[in-house]
Amino acid sequence: MFKNLGNIANLMKAFGQLPDKAAKLKQQMEAKRIRGRACEGDHQVTVEVSGLGQVHEVDISSSLFAPEHRSLTQRLTLEAINHAVTQAKAMHAESIRELTQGVDIPGLDKVIQDMAQ
Repeated sequence: MFKNLGNIANLMKAFGQLPDKAAKLKQQMEAKRIRGRACEGDHQVTVEVSGLGQVHEVDISSSLFAPEHRSLTQRLTLEAINHAVTQAKAMHAESIRELTQGVDIPGLDKVIQDMAQ
């Protein structure tokens, strides 16, 4: 009858630690930087985002500032941003998976899977 009390105690301890671990994870994700890149020929756009997906830097090849390259510049910029944000989401999802390792939270796998997309 009392066989599972140890498991319940461990689960309660793990849940109690989650807020502190989550705050630390948020700080770590804010500090991490991920680069996304899109290029076509000599034209390149690089975007740097935090682990939370906030854009911090955009680098556009000088060749893309010519008026005739306006639509290409827009397209490459969007591609680079999406590339970087996708990588940031995947990294964030993996970090959450590591944070909750050993704690069975119903529905968490679906939430993490959705985050990474």
